[in-house]
Amino acid sequence: MSASTHEAAAVSTSGFEVPPAVHRAAQVLAGVGLGILVAGLAIARERALTSLLTSGFYFLCLGLGGAVFLALMYVANAGWFTVFKRIPEAFAAYVPWGAVTILALLPFVSTLYPWAKPGVMETDHLLHEKAAFLNVPFFAVRMVVMLALWVGFTWMLRRISLRQDAERSLELAGRNVTVSAVFLVLFSLTFCLAAFDWLMTLEPHWFSTIYALYNIAGLLSSTVCAITVTAILLHRAGALPQLNTSHLHDLGKLMFGFATLWAYLWFSQFLLIWYANIPEETVYFVTRLHGTWAVAFYVNVALNWALPFVLLLPRPAKRNPSHLLRVAAILLVGRWLDLYLMVVPGGQPDGVALGVFELAGFVGMAALFTLAVTRTVRSTPMVPVGDPYLVESLHHHT
Repeated sequence: MSASTHEAAAVSTSGFEVPPAVHRAAQVLAGVGLGILVAGLAIARERALTSLLTSGFYFLCLGLGGAVFLALMYVANAGWFTVFKRIPEAFAAYVPWGAVTILALLPFVSTLYPWAKPGVMETDHLLHEKAAFLNVPFFAVRMVVMLALWVGFTWMLRRISLRQDAERSLELAGRNVTVSAVFLVLFSLTFCLAAFDWLMTLEPHWFSTIYALYNIAGLLSSTVCAITVTAILLHRAGALPQLNTSHLHDLGKLMFGFATLWAYLWFSQFLLIWYANIPEETVYFVTRLHGTWAVAFYVNVALNWALPFVLLLPRPAKRNPSHLLRVAAILLVGRWLDLYLMVVPGGQPDGVALGVFELAGFVGMAALFTLAVTRTVRSTPMVPVGDPYLVESLHHHT
């Protein structure tokens, strides 16, 4: 047995024991948060549903982003991330749970989406032209098919990874690359369609050709932040002793890069619409640049790009765990605000209204996400001992 094999074999093969108090707290918060949303269907239906859509999509993106992160690493033959590979895998385990939260919106399509309201298609000439695409049965079929594809591919990626631990087969590493390549192509198409369907059609007269890529940038940015936070917390808890400053440095570079990509796409979308000044396009930003929405609009740019850009520029900043936690928290809050600005103003143009339903939606979904992730990290070894890139990752230095 080689020295490298001995080193890989010495890695702990146990899962992480989540404190029972954390698990119980997540169960309570999930029950209370989602219970308030259910009660909200009778008290303030539209606010409860927009909260469910905003936070449901936010955490579904984190789960789906975990699978996308894995797939990108696999097709790039990257080895540096292997030490913390179980984290994005655990995120991906949330996708079936997240799919259920999105499917829960289907009975209330006519409340959320103007095009689904009875009689609107017949009286609105512009929407009538889109009736072949914007109709409830076809919308529901698209949603089910997209969610089923995501659940299927995340399950396959997870299954192959676990088989690698048991069989130590190089053939499975090649299969990961193949499955990941197919998944990335299908993800690109389906996620773009999901962004159009679930978010952009909330204001069906408005459109943007950059909108889908903009949402992909947000997904990547928030996912890397969540992976960074989880990796640092697990390292501090003693579950990931192999994590080093070079791993953190690379995660910090990805945080910086994806935040800048988000800003580039945000600015491209805003500038082109502002310069063209076409009424059916500018109406989207007119609403968001008046009243309290204007404050949220500019805070959004500060949280998602300006602050992280400045805070992550120095090299030492990207190697400091405490600093990375603070910046990641800023970006994660910014991502939720970004989605809130996409979802809510169309149906609530008078101004920002943050209250119990918005808080309940976020807390309930966050607790549900925590339950899914902790359930996964408890049941499998924290380090993938059968991955052929493990030794490379253990010696990762930049």
